[in-house]
Amino acid sequence: MIIYIAISLLIVLLLLAATVPVFQKFERLLVSFSFLIIWFIVSFSASVGPDYESYKFMYDSLNENFFLQEFLFRQLGFLFRTNDLPFSAFYFFLTSVYIYCIYRVFLRYRNLSVLNLLIFIIMPYGLIEGGFNYLRQNMAVALFYLSIVYLTRQQFFRYSAFNFLGFLFHKSALILIPLYFVIKTNLSIRRSFFIYFVVLGATLSLEVPFIKNSLLMVIGSIPGYGGTYANFRDGEFLNALSTKGIFSYVYQSIPIIVLMYYKKRVVITRNENVLFNITYLSLITLTIALELRIMLRVEYYFILAKVFTLPLLVRLCGNNRTRTVFLLALVLYFSLYFIAVYMTGVEKNLLPYKSVLGFEVN
Repeated sequence: MIIYIAISLLIVLLLLAATVPVFQKFERLLVSFSFLIIWFIVSFSASVGPDYESYKFMYDSLNENFFLQEFLFRQLGFLFRTNDLPFSAFYFFLTSVYIYCIYRVFLRYRNLSVLNLLIFIIMPYGLIEGGFNYLRQNMAVALFYLSIVYLTRQQFFRYSAFNFLGFLFHKSALILIPLYFVIKTNLSIRRSFFIYFVVLGATLSLEVPFIKNSLLMVIGSIPGYGGTYANFRDGEFLNALSTKGIFSYVYQSIPIIVLMYYKKRVVITRNENVLFNITYLSLITLTIALELRIMLRVEYYFILAKVFTLPLLVRLCGNNRTRTVFLLALVLYFSLYFIAVYMTGVEKNLLPYKSVLGFEVN
């Protein structure tokens, strides 16, 4: 726990320094140094995260499950394995590529660096929860956010090419291609809230056993992928969220709903509108996940957009003093998630932190 707080605090202090006029010209350098720290912590980790040992066993044994994985993940893993490289080398390669891609995305879309990076590190399924775990999907996520530049230029085929490449790491990335036509739209505030409440009502209707069981039968009948999720950990992904998950939903949804309400005042550019739409999809999928946890895997594609959209709320402030107070309030709000990390860190194998360099931090 200490290492995550220490790294977050160090990066916050570094990037707060970049807001001082005399240091502003060094902002990009400070951002690069911050990502260097992040890369070191993630790529040199060992046995951190709930999926690490599963991937390691699959890689070491080259078992049947390994050959069922997506094409590019499987081919890269096989290349490393046949050259007698340990799993730590394969893990290092994939996480390094992921962090570098996110760094490029960050340079393009950052608006308030200190808050951007803090949200990225500690938000639910952010760097701490996601960066160590989802090797395949992280590659697809990175390629999705690299493809956004082609969406804003309305270059559908280039956008699709990036996400098809992501599909070769994680099958679920295929849904991102048709979402091109959704993400580029400009939803009104009224319509956004209408769709949200319809989705919320439909989700709550799944409390009726007949409706939910019928939906689960449909999901389970999907060839290959549906059955995988229906049977995963005794149907864990198809269960409703726990009380802890509901608190997490409220915590995550409040700033997005505020952003929706003030959209006209804070969302200005075309890039910001695209990122807002992705953030909105995060809220929609998170809402459905109240009854179907499987949607958390879909929401994972949209989480990173919040890194760049939620800091836009600072534009509501009329002067530098209120801006500073509001910024610090947002830092405090997002830092509350450290409580969740503390409570679930051991369960999710995030604590203690272990490194291939031989040290361990509780």
